[in-house]
Amino acid sequence: MKNIFLFILGIFFISCTKNEEKKVIPVENHKVTDTIVSLEKEVLKEDTLIFTVQIAALKNRNEKLADVADINIYEENSLIKYRLGTFETYKEAKNYRLQLLNTYKGAFVQALKNGIPITIKEALQ
Repeated sequence: MKNIFLFILGIFFISCTKNEEKKVIPVENHKVTDTIVSLEKEVLKEDTLIFTVQIAALKNRNEKLADVADINIYEENSLIKYRLGTFETYKEAKNYRLQLLNTYKGAFVQALKNGIPITIKEALQ
């Protein structure tokens, strides 16, 4: 009787701990791109300044993030960085970041000058 009770209790715990898949809902419908860019090799116009929203920086590639709509993937300083959007102004990027915060809590605006990350303070001068 005790063994049957333990068996049923074990089945109950196993069924309760099944992982549910989280569905990633894109903020906007965009064409899916997956580009790994080596910033050292990327050729950009002189003094090109863009803003983007970074959602993650990881040591290893993450397939779930790589499948997010309109994601741009960069390799920098031995990290793989996942960024969304390309904006000409800080205000546009900041507004987009606010839309992403519910899904990506650590999202922040990143400024890129000639493809190289710079501080927001430098970008706004």
